[in-house]
Amino acid sequence: MKDKISNEQIKSLDKVWHKLLLSLQRTSENLWKDRLAGISTVEISILSIIEKKPDIILKEINEILGIPGSTLTSAIDRLEKRRLLRRVISTRDRRSFGLELTENGKLTQVEHRKSEEILWEKVLNSYSTNGERSELIRMLQILADSLNENEKEGDNDAK
Repeated sequence: MKDKISNEQIKSLDKVWHKLLLSLQRTSENLWKDRLAGISTVEISILSIIEKKPDIILKEINEILGIPGSTLTSAIDRLEKRRLLRRVISTRDRRSFGLELTENGKLTQVEHRKSEEILWEKVLNSYSTNGERSELIRMLQILADSLNENEKEGDNDAK
């Protein structure tokens, strides 16, 4: 049985959450320079997905991200305009467009991974021991799993 959540806990979490988000945003802005300047988190997610799964089609990206088709199309258009990706006829399904990273897109992903590594090192460096770091990761995994499960339940409730 779970303990009851108090209003004080909610207020405390709200305060620390917003402080954390602001700190992460500032740190990211300092790290996201050069090729990453002006790229949204959705656009970075799209580049990462394409890098991991070459010849992915738009429908699959939409399923992974769970965003409206118009949002995805707009993001793809912006990335294509910046010459970070290109639309190609899918080799798996010739009726669909696939996406592939350009050389500039691949270099942007290299910069993105380096920036994330620096960011996560700063986050983990906030803790003194490997045990504390492992506990942070464990607790964040519980949070992510719970939020994802609640989202899935909400999707099922809407049907």
